[in-house]
Amino acid sequence: MKHNLFWLVFAAIFLSCLPGNVFGGQVNTFIYHRFDETRYPSTDISSDIFRRQLEYVRAHNIQVLSLDEIARRLAAGEPLPDQAVAFCVDDAFESFYKVAMPIIREFGYPVTLFVNSDSVGGKGYMGWDQLQDVVSQGITIGNHTATHAYLVEKQPGESQEQWQQRVRADILAAQTAFQKHLGRVATLFAYPYGEYSASLVDIVKDLGFSAAFAQQSGVIHSGSDRFTLPRFPMGGPFATIAGFISKLNMTPLVIADQKPFDPVVRNNPPELKLQLPADSAFRLGSANCFVQGENSCHIEKLLDLGEGWYRVVAEKPLSGRRNKYTVTYLDVQGHWHWFSHPWILADRPAD
Repeated sequence: MKHNLFWLVFAAIFLSCLPGNVFGGQVNTFIYHRFDETRYPSTDISSDIFRRQLEYVRAHNIQVLSLDEIARRLAAGEPLPDQAVAFCVDDAFESFYKVAMPIIREFGYPVTLFVNSDSVGGKGYMGWDQLQDVVSQGITIGNHTATHAYLVEKQPGESQEQWQQRVRADILAAQTAFQKHLGRVATLFAYPYGEYSASLVDIVKDLGFSAAFAQQSGVIHSGSDRFTLPRFPMGGPFATIAGFISKLNMTPLVIADQKPFDPVVRNNPPELKLQLPADSAFRLGSANCFVQGENSCHIEKLLDLGEGWYRVVAEKPLSGRRNKYTVTYLDVQGHWHWFSHPWILADRPAD
């Protein structure tokens, strides 16, 4: 009895001394759009590469979770697996039905398809009969709005209240279409173009969704915000087996707090302040910072906000509508940790 007690105490002390999040669990989630549609290289992946990615997951016995299960565990405070992967597809292009579905059936992995309902039946998109078919085969349908519009900004002359009404109506129109044609509504949401704001997140929460997904790259962990969940893109130059394995081996850089939460840029270049947990193994000397375009960024300690705060800022103003800061570091065990915060340069951002 004393011998068993000794090892229990030893295990508790040992685990408490390990770097943060080692036992917090993680899911590396991948987003796809088109399959074998080479006319759209930035969002396309070849069916051969897609199959090889799933073969890699199966060969290495990596657990595959549905997005529903991820949302459920996060909401319940239940741990995620030590390593898991999840798959989802945006926009419901017809190549998903014709090219990807036969491969998915072969492996039997859960997949969520985020559908913008106004496009259903249009040229290059799946029809309602095809969506009914994939639902019958276990595919989960998520809400990607009706119009797939840019939602984080107001239209000319639109008030904040009018913006809120328009966005809610857009999302609910998709729910109505799903109920009519598929006999169900969606519980998961994906922001069009991956763009979200604090005000938009509030609407999505209020409408009762269990989780929402953006498009900044990163690893979902047990402390992740359920309504800004990251996904690694698999399209264009990223759609390779080597790129997939590299992203699959990333671990999360856990953030305790950040300022701002909202990715809509108010001052350019934007300043991001990050607080790391007290038990974080983060080391400034082994950290990297990346920003898109002909630009660079740097990380420095912030002493005025207290222990564990860092400042991330680009050298020059950001370019393009969408950008991001990505912070990585290599820990002493040789694992790469990853955190990414998106930035949106909107013309008329909602409050």
